Amino acid sequence: MNIIEALTMSADYIHLALKKEAVVVVVEKENETIKKYLPGENLEIGYKVGAKVLKDDENLQTALNGKNSDIYLDESVYGMPINAYAFPVYEKDKLVGVLAFGKPLDKEKKLEGYIDTVRQIVMNLQDKSHVIASHSEELAATSEEIHVQSQKALEDSEKTNEITQLIKSISRQTNLLGLNASIEAARAGQHGAGFNIVAKEVRKMSNQTADSAKEIETSLDNVKNNIGNLQENMKQITIASTEEAKLAQDFSEIIESLNNITSNLYAFTKEMF
Repeated sequence: MNIIEALTMSADYIHLALKKEAVVVVVEKENETIKKYLPGENLEIGYKVGAKVLKDDENLQTALNGKNSDIYLDESVYGMPINAYAFPVYEKDKLVGVLAFGKPLDKEKKLEGYIDTVRQIVMNLQDKSHVIASHSEELAATSEEIHVQSQKALEDSEKTNEITQLIKSISRQTNLLGLNASIEAARAGQHGAGFNIVAKEVRKMSNQTADSAKEIETSLDNVKNNIGNLQENMKQITIASTEEAKLAQDFSEIIESLNNITSNLYAFTKEMF
């Protein structure tokens, strides 16, 4: 039994070892005929036992010329991408035949497509995470600016409160002067009647001013309380936005790592072909 006959007999086991997915071909050199042909479960390349090797079959012709062959054929040839490879078989230093295989790459091609899709998604997420991080940083900066402005508004309200205190003080003094004027007008009797009317009006205006000052003071207290609440809320927003910016940055770094992994995996699958 020569080596070609031995390969022909063992081809079925080789086919099983390849899970019957790949094509297995044994060729005899002398007549360049197919001694054994086993198609893949989903791959048929059209050979029959006893048929001649086609002249345009680059894979088999390369091996028949004594060289190892390893080529990639896209789906336009056999309906799916395949890796065709063949080895010259020697017996006592004489080229006697070829052992060839055709491995379907449809699953690898699908995997490549899935990885490419994931890569595109990761790149899209990366772009959006950069935008989120940028917006978070802007929000943190804006929150800090609002905090500064509210602090200034609080300080201004404190100054305004000092003015209302001064108005209240003037109002009390004016009221006291009006009261003294009324007493003096009463002592003057009929001659002080006109002055008494003026004194009453002064006291009336003084009371109105005092009431207005109280209203202003109440409003300012409300403003101060609101500003205080705003400051506290802005403080919380600043903390939250700062944490968000940090998380966005961390998320961006994770996506960057994932992008590197998918790029490496994509390159690896390309090498497999």
